[in-house]
Amino acid sequence: MIALFALLGLLVGGLVNQLGSDLPARRGATRPHCPYCGQTRPWWQWLSLPAYLVGRAKCPQCGAAIRLRHPLVEIGLAVAYAYLWIVLGPSVKLAFYLLYTIAFAIILVTDIERRLIPNAVTFPAIAIALIASFVLPDTTWWSTLIGGGIGFFFFLLAYVIGTSIFGPLALGQGDITLALLVGLITGFPLAIEALIVTIFAGAIISGILLIARVRSLRDPIPYGPFLIVGAAVALLWGYPIAWWFMR
Repeated sequence: MIALFALLGLLVGGLVNQLGSDLPARRGATRPHCPYCGQTRPWWQWLSLPAYLVGRAKCPQCGAAIRLRHPLVEIGLAVAYAYLWIVLGPSVKLAFYLLYTIAFAIILVTDIERRLIPNAVTFPAIAIALIASFVLPDTTWWSTLIGGGIGFFFFLLAYVIGTSIFGPLALGQGDITLALLVGLITGFPLAIEALIVTIFAGAIISGILLIARVRSLRDPIPYGPFLIVGAAVALLWGYPIAWWFMR
């Protein structure tokens, strides 16, 4: 079953890669194609990892290389799906977490590459999180709504303050929607922990990028990945971390 879920994650990774390219272009899902010449990729290149492994990770038409992002997403989702099966087993929670993983993976791709968090991903994920509040046995609708409110209003305040100090590139409105989603998924009180992890992750990574001169103070840094890190930590290890701090 671990191998099967890893394979499922690999296949989903191929879909995420395509949606990560199609959604920013405001088009529906298409068959995998070369972004340079537009030619549809042959079936054996629909997943980029096998193409990389056999040394044929180039467009057969124009010779452009398949971006490294594609195999990394496929490997990452294969590992994530296998890990979720190991820790959650056959359960309703597993089904919801697999869906959340798809949404987070697409947002990672689009926010890192385009600084775009598509509503076409966050809005359906918000609906799924609201459904989960009535379905999952360890979740309540009121904790879900409180968590969503905490995430939304905290980032709304950060957006207003950041925009007034640093300008319109400080935070995007998509970050507010994503914070709402993270709060709904984690619920109360884990939403607070997710935000704390988000702030620390953002500060550490941003500091490293500034020190290494990869980014300057004027360069925008996508904040969506930090929110996703906070959500993942809170969902998978939130209560053990909280108990460790309270000892």
